[in-house]
Amino acid sequence: MAEKEFLLGNRARELLRYTNQATRVVSDDVSLTDVQKIIRRISELDDIREVRSACSQIIHATDRKKKEGFSRSKYRLYGEELRMIAKGIVRDIHSANNKHFATEYQQRLDKIDDILDGCTLMLEYIQICFDEHIISMKKVETWTKKVNDVKYMAASWRKNDGGRARKLAAEEQTAADKRQYQIATSACRDAIRAAKQGY
Repeated sequence: MAEKEFLLGNRARELLRYTNQATRVVSDDVSLTDVQKIIRRISELDDIREVRSACSQIIHATDRKKKEGFSRSKYRLYGEELRMIAKGIVRDIHSANNKHFATEYQQRLDKIDDILDGCTLMLEYIQICFDEHIISMKKVETWTKKVNDVKYMAASWRKNDGGRARKLAAEEQTAADKRQYQIATSACRDAIRAAKQGY
């Protein structure tokens, strides 16, 4: 793997790790054991003010609206897809890098395009998750930076390889045109020779 592609691969792995962490499910369910502990704790309190304080703490701790993260349903809706996209980006970087440029340049460019598409889609999902109050602005900023690090490096890779690919394609077209010209010239010579010989 070339040095820049190696760095891009590292950034993509970092993005995947962060995505896995950022999309963890924050459970909104309270277990039966937790409820029993809470009731036991409240029953041991003597002062009504302590009971109210304990109840207030419990309400605060179980208030889903104050927890940042994915519920199970939001994870299935967005989180799972975000993880799949991040894995796809890592896979596409390796796939693109494994293409032999001299003979498979178009396949490499297609894979780099897939990387760029994945980054764009991730950014859209991150914005949706923020709009739906699933993640905080701080998380949006961190996550967006990680996606953009990969996206900008992939775009640079695409630009460099795109120029090289156009040059190779032009050389291939010139060689193909030359072969066609030689075939046509040879066919004309053969026809003229045959005509002169009276065939």
